[in-house]
Amino acid sequence: MTIATIIGAIFFLPSIALNVALAFGAPLGLYAMNGRNKVVPKEARKAFIIPICMQFFAMFVLLSAGHIVPEIIPFMITRILAFFFAVYLTFYTATVLFSTAYRERMVMGSFAVVATICFWITAFGTLDF
Repeated sequence: MTIATIIGAIFFLPSIALNVALAFGAPLGLYAMNGRNKVVPKEARKAFIIPICMQFFAMFVLLSAGHIVPEIIPFMITRILAFFFAVYLTFYTATVLFSTAYRERMVMGSFAVVATICFWITAFGTLDF
């Protein structure tokens, strides 16, 4: 489970980095939002703040559930959040894989698939069988 947690965190980082870069106006719009804009318009950049915070929290939950970082949140809540983010990433991955933008589908979709699988492995690893 520890290896899956680390791999999941590594493959989740490009998604966080992309959202941060898009929020700051980097010309990477072809990798997000169906590739509608090469540069995200200024008025739409504020919409990236909440997903960035949520992704950092999801990363913390993943690392906490995998016992990589100290547990600040009670483990039962971490377990529930691990499954929540695994489900969330499953739907996110589906939207990325059905994107009309080739770059988003191939590049970000690959990262999303691996990260989602690792989130599921870590979430199931928290269960006591």
